[in-house]
Amino acid sequence: MDVNRPAADLVVRVVNAATAGELDVDWTRQLLARESLPIRHRAPGDHIDLASTQRALIKLASDVRPLFESTVLDEAANQLNTLLAELPVRVSVSISDNFAPHLHFDGHGPSIGERLRANGLVALAVLLADTTGLLRLGICAAPDCDLVFVDFSRAGRQRFCSRRCATRSHVAAHRRRIASGLG
Repeated sequence: MDVNRPAADLVVRVVNAATAGELDVDWTRQLLARESLPIRHRAPGDHIDLASTQRALIKLASDVRPLFESTVLDEAANQLNTLLAELPVRVSVSISDNFAPHLHFDGHGPSIGERLRANGLVALAVLLADTTGLLRLGICAAPDCDLVFVDFSRAGRQRFCSRRCATRSHVAAHRRRIASGLG
């Protein structure tokens, strides 16, 4: 599962940026400049059309957000299968960039946005096909947060997108218990 983590983490960042209304051309430019996954997926001599890449990332975010909202593994798998069926994918073993050998699932299209989409969808598929049978995609349980996360914990019981949200929720619950005389 860890070998797919960079692609899954990228999907989470893309969905959360879209949710927050931040997935614009500047965000896309910064992503392509700083993140290792898009840098590794560039083909030699790639001309990067930022607007096209942004549109591909927005489509990815809108397509996969329902997977994170799903609470039933079969439902999420069916939704993802529909998305995977649309991909023209080429599979290769990558032995580059100081990573252990791992699979790349690249679309045949020339755009980096399409290649990132293919890798992101396959990373989510690997997570859904996890032998534990746990749905490891979710939306933060904090009442004022709608960010998504991928649960990489051993137990598969993550409820919050970050420690910050978990702490805020637990502190608020504690304060409510004390105020009601139960704490």
